Amino acid sequence: MPSIGIARRTALWSWLVTLATLVVFLVVLLPWQEHTLLKSLESKSQSVAISLHEVAASAAVNEDYSSVVDHCKDLLDGDDSIAYLVLVKNDGFALLQDHSGWRSAQHLGSEWRPALRKPSGGIGYVPLFKTRAFDYAQPFDYSGIEWGWIHVGLSLDKYNQSLSNFYWITFGIAVGCGALSLLTSLVYAKLLVDPILNLRETVQRLASGDLSARAASERSDELGSLATSVNLMTAALLRRNQILASVQFAAQRFLGAADLDEAIGDVLERIGRAASVGRAYLVQFERDKAGQPVMRSRHAWTAPEDAAQRPDGGAQSLQGGIERWVETLKGRDIVATRVSEIPQGERALLEAAGIRSTIAIAVVVDGACWGFMRFDDCKEERNWSQAERDSLEAAADMLGAAIARQRAQNALLEAKANLEQRVLDRTEALRRENRERKEAESALVRASRHAGMAEVATGVLHNVGNVLNSVNVSATVVRDTLQGSEVPTLARIARLLADHRDDLGAYLTADPKGRLIPEVLEALALQLGREHELLRTEQEQLSRNIEHIKEIVVMQQNYARVSGILERTQIADLVGEAVQMHSDGLKRHNIHVVRQFSEIPMVLIDKHKVLQIMVNLIQNAKNALEESPSGDRRIVLSVKRASEGTFCVSVEDNGVGIPPENLTRIFSLGFTTRKAGHGFGLHSGAIAAREMGGTLLAASAGSGKGALFTLELPINGEINTHE
Repeated sequence: MPSIGIARRTALWSWLVTLATLVVFLVVLLPWQEHTLLKSLESKSQSVAISLHEVAASAAVNEDYSSVVDHCKDLLDGDDSIAYLVLVKNDGFALLQDHSGWRSAQHLGSEWRPALRKPSGGIGYVPLFKTRAFDYAQPFDYSGIEWGWIHVGLSLDKYNQSLSNFYWITFGIAVGCGALSLLTSLVYAKLLVDPILNLRETVQRLASGDLSARAASERSDELGSLATSVNLMTAALLRRNQILASVQFAAQRFLGAADLDEAIGDVLERIGRAASVGRAYLVQFERDKAGQPVMRSRHAWTAPEDAAQRPDGGAQSLQGGIERWVETLKGRDIVATRVSEIPQGERALLEAAGIRSTIAIAVVVDGACWGFMRFDDCKEERNWSQAERDSLEAAADMLGAAIARQRAQNALLEAKANLEQRVLDRTEALRRENRERKEAESALVRASRHAGMAEVATGVLHNVGNVLNSVNVSATVVRDTLQGSEVPTLARIARLLADHRDDLGAYLTADPKGRLIPEVLEALALQLGREHELLRTEQEQLSRNIEHIKEIVVMQQNYARVSGILERTQIADLVGEAVQMHSDGLKRHNIHVVRQFSEIPMVLIDKHKVLQIMVNLIQNAKNALEESPSGDRRIVLSVKRASEGTFCVSVEDNGVGIPPENLTRIFSLGFTTRKAGHGFGLHSGAIAAREMGGTLLAASAGSGKGALFTLELPINGEINTHE
């Protein structure tokens, strides 16, 4: 099936829309007109019923209906549209009158006496009078008595005639509107499609290579704008082809030119004419005698119609409103603008020269911005197309290559004229470079040796620093651990540490994770054991001190781990690791550890900080239990969810407890009470808890009633850098 043209489709759709609108109008109008006619019948029936009601009211009192019959006859004779009149009592007695006369009925049907006493009317067939009519029923009351009903029947002849006439008139108008809308749609479609067909013909000519084709653009609507755009595009393509032809001319001219300056003048003129501009320039960046940057017009071409404003060939400062352009060009970008769109300072320079639009392209020589080519349009504010930009950029690149080639040729001629001297100079330079290279090699060898020794020395100093740091820290910890011990015991331990300082330092330096330290401590423990055989009033105390040393060194190394890194871990495993560090001491003192771990998800925490806190809390609990009387010594460890986003780990012991006066100072800086058993590292633990976005709390019922420490942290941890 052949396709329908756009004009016919537009006309058809416009016509169909008109017809659809007309149909909707008729669908609404016809029922409305019929309803209006029915309202007219009802109004007339109501008037007749009111007239009959006034006569029947007086007749109903004395039951003399002759006046009613006479009045009904007058109404029927005076109006042919009244088909019948009926006056019926509630008991069924009725007076009936039509154009054939009047009669009475004793028992009229219930349809003439509706149960709902409310006026009503409608069209229908009336069997009593054998006709189709509009029957209007109105209740007949007087003196508060519901006497009966008045029925008025109107003929439908005028109603049907009026409705038929309305239908015919409406149909005629609809047909006329349909025909007129079809004609209008055809005319509108032609007016709409003709410019499109013209554009199609223009595009087909352009596709065949005819760039002289132009579309009609007299319209002021979107189609006119589209035609103007097509014409602008065509003009730009034509200028691009002309510019490309001029670029080809430039390539041939530069290759065969003996004088580059003369060739540049010819090329500028050819490109300027091809681009349909009024002026063309070649400008070079240079410096004046004072060393200030300036730009100088080396070549210029002016169209004959613009000859009155021939450009100045002198030097011009880079200041004065064009600094932004210079920076853009030196950045290898194109400056293309309409004068009305640029800032006032730049606009004044161009408007003074009669320029409406301009484009400038950088000329690059040997990788540096040598200058630029500029083209001015003094007739119109032109939007420079991408095709024009690309073509002019190709011309600028070709000019830059030609200038570079001329530089190379000039340099070659100069080299040829001074070849012998240059060879001598180069030979001497090579000798000098050779001497400098040998000196550099010797210096490099010496530097390498020195660097090697420096590296060794650095390693040695680093290890020595680690040893000294470990020994100093260990000595401090031992001093704090043995605080309160007898002087002879402290002296013996100090002497043993001094005797094994070399070995201890080697282990601390070689294995910062502490895997070899227990071996050294075991050796110390054996020798201390032999010392204890001589001092048995001290064996138990020394054993605890040795255990403290082992635990403290382990904790020292845990503190040395890298902190501040959040890791996803199972908190129950981390608490178990802290317990394992104290396993020997817990067993030796018969301390029972109870684990109450609830199911919680993996948590994101700083593992090393949490481990440090847990190790300290378990150590404090163990110390408190050591000082309590023998019996049921236990530590209860619990892990549970505190709220939707937090969890808590608690350490509870049944040891000596915390006095009320110490409970408020337990986390203070420098506070410690070794005898109370709760003083080791709690200040630093509280700070670490806050840094992780949590809290460390302490509770105790008093001396002898144990203590409870609770660490609460967010499940998805964070590092608080503002502490």
